[in-house]
Amino acid sequence: MSVTVRLGAALALAVVIAGSFSAAAGGGSPPTLVCKLPSGAQKLPATSRHGLIQHLLQYPVVGLATPHERERARHVLRRLVSAGDEGSWRNLRAARRAGYDTRTAPRRTGDRSVRYFHAERPQEPRRGAILNPRRPKALIYANAPGRPLVLVGAMWSTRDGELGPTPAGPIMRWHSHTVCKRGARRGLKPPASGRCPPGSRLTQGASEMLHVWFTGDLRSAFAIRAPEPELCASRLLPAGYCAKRR
Repeated sequence: MSVTVRLGAALALAVVIAGSFSAAAGGGSPPTLVCKLPSGAQKLPATSRHGLIQHLLQYPVVGLATPHERERARHVLRRLVSAGDEGSWRNLRAARRAGYDTRTAPRRTGDRSVRYFHAERPQEPRRGAILNPRRPKALIYANAPGRPLVLVGAMWSTRDGELGPTPAGPIMRWHSHTVCKRGARRGLKPPASGRCPPGSRLTQGASEMLHVWFTGDLRSAFAIRAPEPELCASRLLPAGYCAKRR
């Protein structure tokens, strides 16, 4: 079965799901979901500004951006760092006062991993542009066992069907996820089995997300996923954890 998922008028990614939605709902083998990529490619080109998270390069190729676009990226990063300092986002009480939900789920016994906890705020009427450095949709904290939450980044998200703006050119890339979708409800992350719960279907999420990390340099600050080597260099992750990853 072939399904085309359109994320706004400018973005169209063909999604091929092997099997039927009934298989995705719990019966049979897990569905295989593959987004179309250039022939022979494992990732989208470095010039891509939108795509599924697993298809975008981890780091932007900063050299592809114009001087003006690089300055735009630096401007976004400077304003975010300034907003974080002014709002004391490193302080969880201050983050909660700003409307961010800092409650974390209990950690399973023996789990020593570092997680990247997104403290989200409820959706509110948009005032101005999506990329408001003073009101990201979520603050991202490194959640390590036996250690307080440490602010490492922020996230913005679009409304369903919107394309995220890219004033910084190929440095600023918006990603989407594959989700289990039921009707008009918000899509949820598929379970480890890859099979969606009964009544839901596997599809591409209708909203996009942008991460910005507090690492200082443009390449790692606009990484798609947490740039752990640079977060380690910035001493934002536990030293023992970083030593094991070398």
